[in-house]
Amino acid sequence: MSAKRPRVAVEAPEPGQAALPAVCYLPSMLADNPREVSTSTGAAAGTAAKRLKYSLHARTRDAGHPTQLVHASTGEIDYVGRSDGDENAGVQPCVYALAVYTPASPSQPGAAGKLRLVSVAGQRPFRLDTRLPGLVYAPTGAGAEEDVAAREAKRLAAKRLVDEFGSTRRRRQLTAREAGQVAPDKISGGGAVQEMLGGVAARGQGEGLTREEMERRAFSTRTVPPHDPSATTAAAAYPLSLLLGAGAGGAGGGDHVGDLGAHTGQLYRLLESEEEMATAREKELLAPYVLDRLSALRALKSSTDPAAASRAKQRTRYLALLGLLLRVQSKPKLRSADGDALSKDLRCRQEGLRGLLLDRFYTHISDPLLGERYERTDAQKALLLSYILAVAVVAEEGYLSPEEFNSLRTALKMDAAKLCLALQQIGCTTKAVKLKVPDANDVVTEVPSFSASLLRPDPKGTRMLAECFPAIKLARGKGKGR
Repeated sequence: MSAKRPRVAVEAPEPGQAALPAVCYLPSMLADNPREVSTSTGAAAGTAAKRLKYSLHARTRDAGHPTQLVHASTGEIDYVGRSDGDENAGVQPCVYALAVYTPASPSQPGAAGKLRLVSVAGQRPFRLDTRLPGLVYAPTGAGAEEDVAAREAKRLAAKRLVDEFGSTRRRRQLTAREAGQVAPDKISGGGAVQEMLGGVAARGQGEGLTREEMERRAFSTRTVPPHDPSATTAAAAYPLSLLLGAGAGGAGGGDHVGDLGAHTGQLYRLLESEEEMATAREKELLAPYVLDRLSALRALKSSTDPAAASRAKQRTRYLALLGLLLRVQSKPKLRSADGDALSKDLRCRQEGLRGLLLDRFYTHISDPLLGERYERTDAQKALLLSYILAVAVVAEEGYLSPEEFNSLRTALKMDAAKLCLALQQIGCTTKAVKLKVPDANDVVTEVPSFSASLLRPDPKGTRMLAECFPAIKLARGKGKGR
C-alpha cells in the first residue's frame, strides 16, 4: 500500500518595496563543550535570545553594493551583524531564502499545499557578534598614519619588485616618476645650495655690505664642520681638537679628544685578533666600512718607517671617530633619554663625548604623551654628513681612491654624483673615473666613480683650505635682452 505524494505549489513573489526578513545566528551562545551546559541554562539563554528585538538598517554606497546592518540590544550587550562582515568576504556559492510552508486543508482532498519563498536580507545569514557599549572594536592602529620609515620601506619594496619583474616600460615610468618628485635630498645639494647662497649674497648687497662681509655671511649658511681656513694639509684642516671641541657659544662642552681612547683601544684589539675581528663583523659592533679600513691600518703599523707610528696613531683616532659617526647616522631617532639606553644605542659610554654627539646631531624633544626622545633635523643631517666625509678623508690622509670612494658611497647609501658634490662642499677636489668591478662570475664591468683629494701636495703651489671651497656667486648673471 503506497501513500499518495502531497502536492506542493511553490511561490516566490517579488517583495517589491517590502522589507526582507533577516536570518541571524549567534555563534557564541553555547560553550566550547555543549555537554557542560545544563538544560536549564541552555533553555534560558535561548529564551533570552528569542526575546531580543532586532532592527535592520540598510545603507547603499552605490547602486550595486547595498550593505545591511542588524542590531539588537539587551541593554548591557549589543549584538551586531553586517552583510559585509569578515565571514562574508569570500565568494558565496548559493543564495539563501526563507520558506513558509502551508499544508493543504484536510477538508479539500487533492488540494496542494503552498511553499512560499522569499529572499533574505543581504542574501545570506547574519552572524551576530557581541559588543560591549563604550568600547572601540576597530583594529589596533586603524586610521593611524604611517611614519616616514614605513612609507619609505614600502616604496623601496615596490621599486625592487618592479626592478625584478617589471617590464622595461614600467621601469622607465617608475624612474621618471621618482625623478619628478620634489624630495629634500634632491633640493639640498649642488645647484640648490648655490641658489641659496646667492640669495644670501643678494640680500647682503641690498644692505650695503662689502664683498668680504657678504662672503662671510653666505659661507655661514653652509654645513661645514669646524675647520682651520688657513690649513695647508688635510689633518690640519679638520683637526680633532676642532671637531670634538666646544661648538658655537660653548655648546658641547670642552675638548673630548681624550674620550676616544676607549674606541681606539677597541680598534687595536681588533688588529691583534682575527677572531675578535670576525666577531665584530658578525655582530656589527663597528660599521663595515671602518672594519674594511683596518687592513691598511695594520700595514701602516707594521711598517719600519719612523714616521709610520705617528701616522698610524692619527689614522686610528679618525677611524674610531668615524665609527661613532656612522653609528650616529644609523640612529636618526632615539626613543629614550635614559643614559644607559643612549650609551647602548650610540655605543658610547663616555658621558662627555656622548653629550657632544647628542647636542650636535640631535634635537631633544620632551612630549607629555610620548616622553623624552631625540630626533634629527635636516640641518643636523647635513652637518653629520659633512662630519663623516671630513673624518673619512682625513683618515685616508687626504685622498680617497675610486675604490674607497665607492665603498664610502655604499656605506652612506648615496648616489655617486651627490657624494661628489658633498665632498666638494668641504673643500675636496674630485675627478671622475671609471672603476672596474668584477661580479660573482669574475666578469669585469665599469661603473662611474670618483677620486677625491683634500689639500694634497700640488706642483703649482701650496693652497689653503679657504681657497678650496666652491666659489660663492654674489649675483646672478642677467639673461639676454635685459
